[in-house]
Amino acid sequence: MEHDVLKELYERYYQAAYLYVLSLCRKKEWAEDIVNEGFLKACLTLEKENEGFLWWLMRVCRNLWLDQLKKQKRQDGAEIAEIPVAEDALAGILQKEENIRLYAAMNALPPKDRELLIWHYFGGLPIRQMASLRGCSETAVKTALFRARRRLKQKLGGERE
Repeated sequence: MEHDVLKELYERYYQAAYLYVLSLCRKKEWAEDIVNEGFLKACLTLEKENEGFLWWLMRVCRNLWLDQLKKQKRQDGAEIAEIPVAEDALAGILQKEENIRLYAAMNALPPKDRELLIWHYFGGLPIRQMASLRGCSETAVKTALFRARRRLKQKLGGERE
């Protein structure tokens, strides 16, 4: 890949990849490292720029995050607890009160729901690609996405259980 193409890909997709990984690992330093390594691996394994780069980058970053969790678990010898994100890190990213409220509601969701919603709304991934990433059918993804939306709506106070 040419230098200009790499620079353009980085500028276009870094923020989306960073927010996605931050939502998974909830630790700023991990997210930065994972996204940087993810860009390197995604660029090395992709022959040329195409519309599927963001999907491929998200997949590589997710796998790197899972590898990091496994490594941490081996080092700690215990279950990985939820890692809180410093409020200062979030305040810099999220400016408006509505976004902070949405972020808090998304953060309160189970990780699988959060991941689907981020892929769909912030990553723009089609159902087919989300099913491929999850290793399940498109119908299963649609059902899970419906349920994740419902839980998010409940967290935002729009519906009672």
